[in-house]
Amino acid sequence: MKSLWKEFTKYAIPSVIGMMVSALYVVVDGIFVGRGVGANALASINVALPVTTLMIAISMMVTMGGAAVMSIKFGENKHKEGNNIFLQSLFLIVAITGVVSIISVIFPEQIARLLGASDELVKGTADYLRYYMMFGLGFAGSLALSAFIRNDGNPNLAMIALIAGAITNIILDYLFIFKFGLGIAGAAVASGLGQLSSVFLLMTHFIRKKGKLRLYVPKLKKEELKRILKVGTPEFLNQISPAVCIFAFNQVIIRRLGEIGVAGFSIIGYISVVLLALFMGISQGIQPLISYNYGKGNMEKVNKVFKMGVKTNLISSIVIYSIMLLVGQKVIGVFNSNAELIKLTYDALIIYSFSFIIASINIVNVTYYQSTENSKTANIISASRGMVFTIIFLLALPSMIGNIGIWISIILGEICTLLLIQLFIKKADVHSNKKGITVFMYKSI
Repeated sequence: MKSLWKEFTKYAIPSVIGMMVSALYVVVDGIFVGRGVGANALASINVALPVTTLMIAISMMVTMGGAAVMSIKFGENKHKEGNNIFLQSLFLIVAITGVVSIISVIFPEQIARLLGASDELVKGTADYLRYYMMFGLGFAGSLALSAFIRNDGNPNLAMIALIAGAITNIILDYLFIFKFGLGIAGAAVASGLGQLSSVFLLMTHFIRKKGKLRLYVPKLKKEELKRILKVGTPEFLNQISPAVCIFAFNQVIIRRLGEIGVAGFSIIGYISVVLLALFMGISQGIQPLISYNYGKGNMEKVNKVFKMGVKTNLISSIVIYSIMLLVGQKVIGVFNSNAELIKLTYDALIIYSFSFIIASINIVNVTYYQSTENSKTANIISASRGMVFTIIFLLALPSMIGNIGIWISIILGEICTLLLIQLFIKKADVHSNKKGITVFMYKSI
C-alpha cells in the first residue's frame, strides 16, 4: 500500500501543481484585467468563455481519450501501438482545434452577439476572442503534450512546462496591460505566448528521447480514431458543461442582475478555475495508474487508486470551502475594489462554492469510468452533471425563490449527479469482474 501511495503521489502531485499553476495564471489574467481595464472587461471575457472552453474541451477530449488508450496499450506491452495512438491524437487535435480557431478569428463580432453580449460588451468580447484564438493551437498543444508526457513517465517536465508558461503569461500580462496599454487584447496575447513557451519546453521530451514516445508521421486508423474520441467524449462533456452553464447563467444573470452581476459571476468563475483545477489535477494524476493497471487486469490496484482519488478530493474540497468562508471577501477584493460588486459576489460565492464538495467526488467518478473505457456511463454522468440537472434548476429556481436560486442551482445539480452515480452502482452486475469491482470500490470507501 505504501508503494502505491508513492506511485499515486508521483503522478498526482505534479499533475495538481501543473493544473493549479495553469489555473492561477488564468486568475492573474482576471486580476490584471479587472484592475487594469475594468469590470466590463471582466464581463467580456466571461461572455467569451463558452468559445474558449469549447476549444479546450475538444483538446481535452482527444487528449484524455488518447492518453487512456495509450496507457492501456502500454499496460498490455504494446508500446508501438501506444505511440501511434499518441500521434493520431495529435493529428485530431490539430485538425479540429485549427478549424475552431480560424472561425473564431474571422467572425469574432458575430460570435460575440450569438453569445448574448450586450452592446456595451460586444467590442471587448470580440477583441478577446480574436487574439485569444490566434493562439488556439498553442493552448491545445500545451494541454495535449503535458498529458501524454506525464503518462510517458515524465510528470515533472509536464509540471515545469506549465509553470514556465504561467510565469511568462504573468510577466507579459503586466507589460501588455499596464505598460503598453493594450487592454483586453493584450491579456489574450499574453496568455497565448505563455502557452507557446510551454509547448517549446515540452518538445524537449522528444528531443532527449526520455520515454517511450517518439514523433513521426502516424498511421491513421479509422477504428482507433473512433476509439480515442469515444473514450474521450466524457472529458469533452466534463469540459464543455461549464461553458454551457456559463452561457445559461450569463443569460439569467444579465436579465436579473445586469452587467455587475455578470462581472461578479466572472470573478466566481476565476476562483472556481483554481479550486476545480485541484480536483481535476488529482483525477488526471490517477488516470494513468487506473488505465495501466486496467490494461494489465490488476483490478485490485485499480480499486485502491480510485479510493485514494476520492478521499484526497473530498478532504481537499472541505478544506477549500472552509477557507472560502473565512477569506472569500478578501479574495474577491483582489479583482476589483467596487464595494457593491464585492458584496454581491461574496454572497453568491459562499453558496456556489459549497457545490465543490460534491463535485470533487463526481469528477473522480467520471475519470474512473473513462479510464476503464466505460464511456457510456461516463458520458451520462458528465452530461447530466453540467448540461441537464444544473440548467433545469437554474431555469426554475430564480422565478420561485428569487436570485438566490441562481446559486443554489449548481449545488442541486451536483447532488442529483451523485444520486445518479449511486443508481449506476446499484445496477452494476456484481458477477462481472469489471463492473463488480466498481460496486466493491464504492462500498469500501
